[in-house]
Amino acid sequence: MTFVSVAQATRRLGIDAKTLRRWLAEAQLPLHRHPSDGRKKGVSAEDLHLLAQRHQRSLAPLPQESPAPGADELPAWGAARLSLPERLDALQAQIAALQQQVTDLTRLLTQHRQEPAIPAASTQQAKSASRPSKPASPASRSRPAAKPPRKPVHVLPRVEYGPEGRYVVTCPKHGVLPLEPDTPEWFAWLAQQSSFRFVGKVGRFTAHHEWRVPRGAWRAHQHIRNHSYTLRLAPTQELTLAVLEQTAAALQAHLR
Repeated sequence: MTFVSVAQATRRLGIDAKTLRRWLAEAQLPLHRHPSDGRKKGVSAEDLHLLAQRHQRSLAPLPQESPAPGADELPAWGAARLSLPERLDALQAQIAALQQQVTDLTRLLTQHRQEPAIPAASTQQAKSASRPSKPASPASRSRPAAKPPRKPVHVLPRVEYGPEGRYVVTCPKHGVLPLEPDTPEWFAWLAQQSSFRFVGKVGRFTAHHEWRVPRGAWRAHQHIRNHSYTLRLAPTQELTLAVLEQTAAALQAHLR
């Protein structure tokens, strides 16, 4: 018996699988299993010719086609490209968490400035005053020890709900800006920013501009209990205080 699969039979008859099964049932012809693979079903070549004659169909020849690779046979580089957006999102969330920590540390250092401590070397200098000092070498006179400059800390702009009941926009370079939220000046300022820190009535997060979105959408990132959370905000033209407060409340819910 020549085995013809269901797919091949439907192609040669020019019908779908449902019609093929109905014709077999009407003719009381069974489906056969493949001789070597019991999972595959089909008909014999004799039954196929009988169905073609009964329904006045001409059998079309099957084209020689190479089997298409399955979803699990994709090249390794194809699977890597599919996972690339997820990896980029995870990296952005980690960067946002680090920037948030730097911002919080900078704010704490600004609010709680420590007084300069009395150097412990003064006591040693008082003791060594009574001792004869050794003459300094010429090399030490000509080349004083220089400390390497500290790297500047990147501070993000800040939009904060103040105790006066109004929102204040603070720039790291220019201080408090004369901006009223939800005004044309507000949206013009947002269009020039890549990220900022929002401290609202019920929560806080760091907003980042999405470079892959043509319309300029924003995302909110927050690091809570060793987990990074990301929520989609809105395009620059629609990023109002109501959207920011609603997103802060949604992120704050993870602390409960």
